[in-house]
Amino acid sequence: MKLHAPLFPVHVVMGAQRALEQLAAPLAGLRTALVVTPDGFKIAALQHSELNIAKLAAMSSSLVAMGRAVGGELAFTDCRRLVFEAEQGVVVVQPVAAAFPSLLCFVLGPDAVLGRALWTMGEVTQALRNIR
Repeated sequence: MKLHAPLFPVHVVMGAQRALEQLAAPLAGLRTALVVTPDGFKIAALQHSELNIAKLAAMSSSLVAMGRAVGGELAFTDCRRLVFEAEQGVVVVQPVAAAFPSLLCFVLGPDAVLGRALWTMGEVTQALRNIR
């Protein structure tokens, strides 16, 4: 059985893509930026690497689900962001509460500044929230 991505209104896809291109693209060290559905399907992407976008979208959803499960066990009520750090770079995934809920994922190279990336994610998140 093959799963198909849910259909989103064109203005949502275009707005998400525009947010990535205008706000995320200038970020130094950004390899990939994704906006995905909570169940792991791509809405928009900005890619500067050869990563498999479909797999990364699905894994972003799984990471947030795991983070929420761990948080539930610890009585942490809100998963704001997950950060995965390795020598080769950093992956950050955060939920976006908006009219069209989504997850925002940044894959950063080792040359990226994490604080700047988190600030940029905040800007992209606000732009996503403004899509109606």
